[in-house]
Amino acid sequence: MKYKIGSISFVIFLALTFGLAVYQDSQKKKEYMVEFPAIEDVVSAAIDIGGHGPPDSNNQPIQMDLNNNMQKITVAKIIYWLSHAEYIGPTRNQFISHGGGPNEFVMKTKDGKLIRIFDAIDPISIVISSGWMATGVSVSDQVTISYDNKIFRSKSPDLKRWIQTDMSKIIEDRLKEQQKQGS
Repeated sequence: MKYKIGSISFVIFLALTFGLAVYQDSQKKKEYMVEFPAIEDVVSAAIDIGGHGPPDSNNQPIQMDLNNNMQKITVAKIIYWLSHAEYIGPTRNQFISHGGGPNEFVMKTKDGKLIRIFDAIDPISIVISSGWMATGVSVSDQVTISYDNKIFRSKSPDLKRWIQTDMSKIIEDRLKEQQKQGS
């Protein structure tokens, strides 16, 4: 009889502990739940080019023309991907720079809020002969989002792919164009 009561108590304890952990996790996710705007609420979108050479007037953001159907569709896809992304958590170890940092996609809403999206990067340390150096590695399928006074990571393979391929190509084309004009 003692063992049955002990076993039942243990099972109840495990169930309560598991339930509490699930509740805490859901509360943490609610804290970072974000409702992204509809495409109609976006007044501008641009790619901010970061860290490519010395800052100068040539590194102006690449504006998306929201009157151009193809560019508007691209912005709508980005909003869709954001809205359907899986919340990962706050950015505890993300390299975040204020100026001269990573390339980022920025949208401004009618109410003046900014949504900044950039590649999720984790720092790593590498031992070298004279000590060590730090660098960063891209985190698979994740992006970092800054919106509504929150900075967090989300899992969105499609958005990650867009940042790494399409956005990078747009930036590369812009930089090539600038080099031709400078020559």
